[in-house]
Amino acid sequence: DIEEAATEERVMDHHLAGSLNIPAEIVRLSLRVRRCALPFYATNATIVLLITNDISAKNIILDFLAITLISEADNALGVLFLWTRQRDLMEMTAKEAHDSEEFQDSRVVFLWARLQGLFCVVTLCITLIFINNLVTDCGDLLGRLTYYVAGISFGIVVVGQSVYRGCVKTHNETTCMGILSAMIEFFRNWLAYSLSGLFVILFFFYLNGDQRAGGRLFTDLISSLSCLLIVIGIETCKRKCCTRSQE
Repeated sequence: DIEEAATEERVMDHHLAGSLNIPAEIVRLSLRVRRCALPFYATNATIVLLITNDISAKNIILDFLAITLISEADNALGVLFLWTRQRDLMEMTAKEAHDSEEFQDSRVVFLWARLQGLFCVVTLCITLIFINNLVTDCGDLLGRLTYYVAGISFGIVVVGQSVYRGCVKTHNETTCMGILSAMIEFFRNWLAYSLSGLFVILFFFYLNGDQRAGGRLFTDLISSLSCLLIVIGIETCKRKCCTRSQE
């Protein structure tokens, strides 16, 4: 799922290069949620199932199928609702982007995707080893795992990707442009994480009226709005720098 989201975002960047498209930015946020936040939430779900259910072959298989069903639901819906002509158009669009010049340096992107998947596995193993120290109250299991597994692990991955994006220049961009691109990458990922956390909190709040979830709702909402405004501001500065360099 990480590689699929990365590929879809690069295809979208190829066809919308240099343009500001609000629907495309909404799609980009959903792809960032799939690529950056969803793997760590899936890791959270795996940990919860492993420590709350009896360890048996039947439970492990059923839990694995449940997580796989949720994570692959978008692909299944695409097969059901998209016609053959639309799928052919998607394949042609992806092939056109894949044959372009900027797609030739995509190995690093997919390397990061594989490293992130490996990092989720390492996080899962470390959390299970130290679960007695990390979680002392089962009533706060969601909050603890969200902080230690999703929050800290996500922060490490996002900071690493942003630093790498700032150090490696692409398409003859200046140092200023590279720094601004790294900052946009950082805050876009945090915006995706904040929005995904906001949806999770809304789900728990409306499902069972969890007052602790209601208390965190305002914090995540402010975080999402702040990241959105920062991304808009940095994107504006980047476009101004790009215009001046072309002049």
